[in-house]
Amino acid sequence: MEELSRVVQPPSDGGDTVDWDALRAETGWELPADYRDFVAAYGLGSISDSIGILTPPFDGYPYGDHLLYGVQWPPVDGTLTWASNEAGDDFLWRCAGEPDKWRVVVRPRDRRRDHEYDMGMAEFLLRLVRGDIRPPLGARLDLPAAFESWREEERSLLDEDGDLEGF
Repeated sequence: MEELSRVVQPPSDGGDTVDWDALRAETGWELPADYRDFVAAYGLGSISDSIGILTPPFDGYPYGDHLLYGVQWPPVDGTLTWASNEAGDDFLWRCAGEPDKWRVVVRPRDRRRDHEYDMGMAEFLLRLVRGDIRPPLGARLDLPAAFESWREEERSLLDEDGDLEGF
């Protein structure tokens, strides 16, 4: 996470606060430490306006859908989607063993073949934005990568009067 935050600047107002213990007690889900660190530093948002990172709900969560919306522990197919891009490619964990050992899976939109990476989410994102790995994605990731939190996106959609721009 430390290296990722040097390559992709976290939002100035920080990430989001999730009560991980309460989430585990309510849902049975324990999520990888690097992901929890990512949520604390970056929160809900997108990388280069391409890869939308999902989070569990938190106090003030702005949407209806979230990371665990409609899923249960253990997952039926053994995976959990933590991000997707505008082309319909999904980024998942293979939920086998301890959460910190979960592998990243890229499932292209055509769903013909999953591509599995023996690394966690933070390392995967770091290597992706550095160009060290090139999964078969249907959408281009603009580099250098930038992160936009849901709060920044919301602010950019509002004009000075607090109304949505263009409406």
